[in-house]
Amino acid sequence: MTKIRKEFGVIFWIHLILIILSYLSFLYLDWKLILMGVIMLQVYYKMRGGCDLTFAEFGDDRDTTFAWHYLRKIFPSLNQKTTKFYIRTILPLALVIVSFLLQEVAGYGVWIGL
Repeated sequence: MTKIRKEFGVIFWIHLILIILSYLSFLYLDWKLILMGVIMLQVYYKMRGGCDLTFAEFGDDRDTTFAWHYLRKIFPSLNQKTTKFYIRTILPLALVIVSFLLQEVAGYGVWIGL
């Protein structure tokens, strides 16, 4: 019997909520906490070879990312490796830079700080 995977199941929604919270973290977390989180996430990716939620949703393919899988439904020719690079490298770096500039230069106060 073939297992039919639900496209937008519970794992999808948990993953989406965690991603949204992380991308908006510059609004409520101190930039130092964000930097620590980004570093810990990168170490986690190296140790595990990827994200456990992605593995639970799509299997053990180390090249598949949550964002790439769903974005390619809109952009069918989206490059998998380029998307992974932006999601895993550029976006976390941009998040740290934006949070630093917003909090240290512009003086934005956060809810959770060090």
